[in-house]
Amino acid sequence: MSGMNAALVLANAEIATDTVTPGVLGFIVVALIGYALYLLMKNMGKHLAAVKERDFDGAGTGTTTAAATGTDTRDE
Repeated sequence: MSGMNAALVLANAEIATDTVTPGVLGFIVVALIGYALYLLMKNMGKHLAAVKERDFDGAGTGTTTAAATGTDTRDE
């Protein structure tokens, strides 16, 4: 009967709201968010490296633009 008494005592015990923790599920959710962030940062690094290698001023195509030659095209 002592096992039954212990179960009744535990069933009647109130849970203290200041000691409740997120537990394993909370850890898994945070770990998945961290892993997704890692993959996004890795992908962003690849895209930034590709953008850095591109030639945006047109010097590689043989055409020059006003920005590449340093001429001023504004009306004064």
